[in-house]
Amino acid sequence: MLDALSIFNLKDIVAGFHGVTTPSSLALMVFGVAVASFFAAAPGIGGKLLLALFLPYAMTMQPFAFIALIFGAATVGSTATTFTSVLVGVPGGIGSAATILDGYPMAKRGEANRALGAAFFGSLIGAIIGAAAFMISLPFFKPLVLSLGSPEFLMLVLLGLSAVAILGGSQPVKGLISAVVGLSIALIGTDARTGIERFTFGNAYFWDGVSLIITSMGLYAVPEMIDLFRRKTSVAEMEPLKGGQWQGVKDVFTHWWLVVRCSIVGVWVGVMPGLGSSVADWFAYAHAMQTEKNTENFGKGDVRGVIAPESANNAKEGGDLVPTLMFGIPGSSSMALILVGMIGVGITPGTAILTTQAPYMYGIVWTLVIANTMATILAMAFTKQFCKACLVPYYYMIPSVFLFCAIGAYANELDISDLIALVFWSIVGIVMRRYGWPRPPLLIAVVLGPQVQQYLWLSVDRYGMEWLTFPAVIVIGLLIVLMVAYPYFRNWRAGTKSIDMDTKAEIERAQEKGTLVTSGILFVTFTAMIIDALRWPLRASITVYFVAAIGLLLVTIQMAREVIVLRRQALAGTRGIPYTRDENMLEVKAWLWLAALAVGTYFLGFHITFLIYPIAFGWMYGANVRYSAIIGVVAFCLCWLVFDYFSGAVWSNPIDVAIGTWLTDFQGFVIETFKHLTGQDST
Repeated sequence: MLDALSIFNLKDIVAGFHGVTTPSSLALMVFGVAVASFFAAAPGIGGKLLLALFLPYAMTMQPFAFIALIFGAATVGSTATTFTSVLVGVPGGIGSAATILDGYPMAKRGEANRALGAAFFGSLIGAIIGAAAFMISLPFFKPLVLSLGSPEFLMLVLLGLSAVAILGGSQPVKGLISAVVGLSIALIGTDARTGIERFTFGNAYFWDGVSLIITSMGLYAVPEMIDLFRRKTSVAEMEPLKGGQWQGVKDVFTHWWLVVRCSIVGVWVGVMPGLGSSVADWFAYAHAMQTEKNTENFGKGDVRGVIAPESANNAKEGGDLVPTLMFGIPGSSSMALILVGMIGVGITPGTAILTTQAPYMYGIVWTLVIANTMATILAMAFTKQFCKACLVPYYYMIPSVFLFCAIGAYANELDISDLIALVFWSIVGIVMRRYGWPRPPLLIAVVLGPQVQQYLWLSVDRYGMEWLTFPAVIVIGLLIVLMVAYPYFRNWRAGTKSIDMDTKAEIERAQEKGTLVTSGILFVTFTAMIIDALRWPLRASITVYFVAAIGLLLVTIQMAREVIVLRRQALAGTRGIPYTRDENMLEVKAWLWLAALAVGTYFLGFHITFLIYPIAFGWMYGANVRYSAIIGVVAFCLCWLVFDYFSGAVWSNPIDVAIGTWLTDFQGFVIETFKHLTGQDST
């Protein structure tokens, strides 16, 4: 291990600061932060797409200029994603879904300013703590991470998954079942060890598994829009409170110890290779629920439920740097792209960046702090303007959100099947929301599923069952038990009811029959998984047996519970408030509007559908046609910008091909005309 004093070299620290604060580097950093904030505010679009666009140009720059632009753009993505998570209940990215649970209810009651103020300032503090943690970790994390093997990594992943018990709320078995469903979904695709296609139904679309972005938008964005469609109002039920932004900043200071703890959680998630930094927000949220007092308002608009995930989101960027810079192991998918660019400009991870290239390492740390400060100032400056989105009527909001979701979904693989997947996941989200199945555990498990498969197989292949007796495995196993048991023990002692994390309307609805039906469907599904896996070699089927067996056990327990509850209600003559026919019809109509978007893109093409969709929706529900037309024009331009200009989509629909060709020709005509008018050579 390198000597700690040799790592903290003041000359290198100053050189790193100077390198990223020259006028040219600062200008590039400002540009990267501004563009990244815009991309992040568009649900499902930002992140890796922006890095992919920047990298070809950034790799021609000097190392410090590269650091200022790329790290400036990459490390602020979790800041602006908060806008949509809070204002419209749509995850701006896969790392901002947990913020919806309390941020969106705050927006609905007019506290959007407060939620955003707390989120942005908490993000800044988290980023600073993340950078400091990276500096402090330099002498210690290398031997720690290198000492862990597959059994220890498996237990760490299970430690993260153990948080789903508390997110299951008053019915923890439902939370665990949701997690098992997520692990089952993660099994879809080509098995890396045997090449066997698992649950792909012979469709090449499923070879690489499911998209987490599409899954998150379907589970959260569409159900919230359906709720808005049912209410037929704006998101907020009152004007956003004046001065609420600074109240949010005060909340961060009030709950400073929560910020510190959740930032450490974010750093821990970022440090562990393979854990998946996209779950840092969920881990921090679960930690807050497990350790904070008076948590009965979590999921209903508690500002602590905003502070916790946002602090962890930006702190994880500092944790991501540890495996990326020390070992050349990307801490996230974004860091994988950045690693390619770093090597391209001559920055070498490992021993070199810790010694001879140390100024570059400190330049990255300084960029992390400066860029997040810029992003926070920029976001807070525009908070008041963005909060007006809470007051936009539903007939403008719903088609806009659906179109954003379509853009984010199709940008995944540029395949029309992406939109079909969005519709499917929206149905799953609607059913889960309606019948009280917690959605966070499913998302967490989808992220961590590949790691569970890999580490379980490696542990069994290398050590048989002996790995269960390893001291580290036993210690982490005890921590898992304590993590799950402590909140329930605390509630039992206090005589309070366990937290209910269902974010639907607070009135008690009739759920038992629907839950019993969905449980029965899951029972059949888990059974079919085992039967299907019997045809495969043990290498490919061992994880299927593990997941499906646990699923069958939990579903059986849940079905027995529902039968008992139904019998008690029948004897007592009590039942929850049933869903009315009008509510059911509104739900179906909203879903059909989403399905119409997918059908329209298939038959009419993206460009035409994006143009007329908001006009048709607005006309049907009494909107001003002129404003709806403006939304359509903006959606048309976004379609061209994202797919024709940036992604270079190869259209299959002849209408899209014709419009895309025309737009390209028109773009060339405008450029040539500009050159002619300015006297430039057209070549």
